[in-house]
Amino acid sequence: MLENACENSEQILDNIPSVFVVLNKDNRVIRANKAFSDLIGKSMEDALHLDFTSFFTSENREILTHHFNHLRANKEGESTTRIKLEISGAPEGSPGKPFFWRIFQVEHISQAEGQVISIIGDDLSSLYQSELKLMSIFSSIPLGLMVLNKDGGIEEVLSEYCHVLLNKRTLTGESLQEILSKDNPGLQRDLTQAFTALQKCAGQDRAHFSDYEQLLAGMEQLKIDGGDGTEKWIKPRFQPIVKNNIVDRYMVTLEDNTASVLAQRQIEKADLLGRQAQALYECAIRDPLSGLYTRLFMKDSVKRLMASAKRDNIHEFALIMFDIDNFKSVNDTYGHAAGDRVIQEFGRIIQKCLRDTDIPIRYGGEEFMVAMPSNDTNAQSGSIVAERIREGLANAAVDIGDGKAIKVTTSCGVAYCRKDDTLESLIERADKYLYTAKHSGKNRVCIEDGAE
Repeated sequence: MLENACENSEQILDNIPSVFVVLNKDNRVIRANKAFSDLIGKSMEDALHLDFTSFFTSENREILTHHFNHLRANKEGESTTRIKLEISGAPEGSPGKPFFWRIFQVEHISQAEGQVISIIGDDLSSLYQSELKLMSIFSSIPLGLMVLNKDGGIEEVLSEYCHVLLNKRTLTGESLQEILSKDNPGLQRDLTQAFTALQKCAGQDRAHFSDYEQLLAGMEQLKIDGGDGTEKWIKPRFQPIVKNNIVDRYMVTLEDNTASVLAQRQIEKADLLGRQAQALYECAIRDPLSGLYTRLFMKDSVKRLMASAKRDNIHEFALIMFDIDNFKSVNDTYGHAAGDRVIQEFGRIIQKCLRDTDIPIRYGGEEFMVAMPSNDTNAQSGSIVAERIREGLANAAVDIGDGKAIKVTTSCGVAYCRKDDTLESLIERADKYLYTAKHSGKNRVCIEDGAE
């Protein structure tokens, strides 16, 4: 008798024209009738365990999943929901069919299946074709459409996507201002101004609305908390619904700008990372005391200039080495703060005497270097600049604080790049001429003879 009863129930379900489906917690089919099999063009056996939401467009799938989640989360209260959504039938790629869906909670069949949902769908294709065509467009587009009454209450929801955008199952009768204010505490003043303007315009001539259009259009992007760690960003737009040239209600469009907001965040993040990377790079290549480049920057940059000089792209390439005379006695006599003032002043003098193409470097301690490419027809222009820098420091009175100023000098060696030079050999020769200047009495420039 039980077997007959079960068989009869199967026949009854298969004979009803409505689509009948039972879904497990993952929205996969665990029971269906013949109408569903015919709709999707698959046998009953093949229909089992398919993802029910896969037969809907991505927009409708999001709406359907939204209702499933709210229904399953609702432990008390309503256990049924009704929506109109198109479903894609067979063959694949054929136009969708509008259905009226009734979705029910079902008591657990087994622990393995979890929260089970049953669905009954009625094909509305032959009913109210013009109206359903319009409603299906409203339901499917990823744009929120609704009608507000004079007091800012939601009078009618024209697009199911409103529920997804605002993360609410029921909207009719709710205050749109309160919904938008919930996740935007910093925009309370702007929202209050906007909705106050809407109330002022209600019942007034259409021209009265024009005075507030700029205020309403300037409303910022509004955040909506998705409740699962996600968030959406929407832009509301308001248009008056006019009767006899009097503002009666408002049409509200909720534009989903989430993708563009997140993209802009990524751009801003990339820009910030770029600026941070540039700042770190500057810290690495710039000596904070003298303002000149560091030895880290020197190696590659000077090697590139030497390679260019060897290819005769540069007429002359000079490497100038400086060493502040008697610098240890400055520190011993006046303190390290005074020594820092001397290095700062010498860095300033060096930069003042150079061109943008020259590379000034703090080589270490009181030693400095200038890499100087030149296409000047005058030979040994590097020695001219070296003498200018030496003279500039010798004539400067270095302020060391407390109203004191001291005189400081520098010795200098100049070497010129040869075809067989390496960076190391060029530095070695410039250093040799520097020490020749030191041993010759200091405060002088010793220049490599071009004939060497």
